[in-house]
Amino acid sequence: MKKIIVGLIALVVLGSIGTAAYFFNQNREAQKLLKDPTAATKEEIRAVTSALSKFMDLPTDEEPTIATVLDKEKVKDQPFFAKAENGDKVIIYTKSGKAILFRPSTGRIIDIAPINLGQTQTPVNVVVLNGTKTVGLAKTFSAFIKTQASNVNVLMEDSAKKSDYARSIVVDVAGNKADLAKQMATLIDGDVVTLPEGEIIPEIAGKTVDLLVIVGANVKMATATPTPTVAPTAEVTPTPAQ
Repeated sequence: MKKIIVGLIALVVLGSIGTAAYFFNQNREAQKLLKDPTAATKEEIRAVTSALSKFMDLPTDEEPTIATVLDKEKVKDQPFFAKAENGDKVIIYTKSGKAILFRPSTGRIIDIAPINLGQTQTPVNVVVLNGTKTVGLAKTFSAFIKTQASNVNVLMEDSAKKSDYARSIVVDVAGNKADLAKQMATLIDGDVVTLPEGEIIPEIAGKTVDLLVIVGANVKMATATPTPTVAPTAEVTPTPAQ
């Protein structure tokens, strides 16, 4: 009996030491994060994306920006935040053009929405031309790009004069949409260029063309479901990527 009691005491002591060591290490890590905001930001991104990656494939070529919903009442009039609760995380992939509303407390994805070009609801008028020999590519691309940027308004789909474009290109037709052209090119892995020789800008009655997109052979389109919505606003507290 004495041996049993001694053994139990030893286990209790070892357990206490182990518990103390665990909490000591946890506290030390917490102190490190408090002293280094950059490390804290990266840790939050790592933790949130790790949890989110269990439910969906995430972009691997960029680090997201993460924001926390602190007061859902201030953003409830925006469709994207209609079901938001305080504490939800907004994961924003700028390059991929996606915003994800995620609830860490339940491990649920609440909503996924495209990010608007230019972060505005003002329609961006786009003409899409098929620069390849793939039949119907302009129409397929138009449907795809609308899932990536909800304020894109495709005015026309047609074939380019040439069908051997190796890469997709974007032309700033309006002459003052350089930022939007760059964002569009980033979304489709294309290049911003001047109008190629031999190509023409279609004239559409009563409409002003902002961007011309010629879809090239390098285009890659993932399946997505369009969700008309506004982009997340400053009503949440951002945790910018470093």
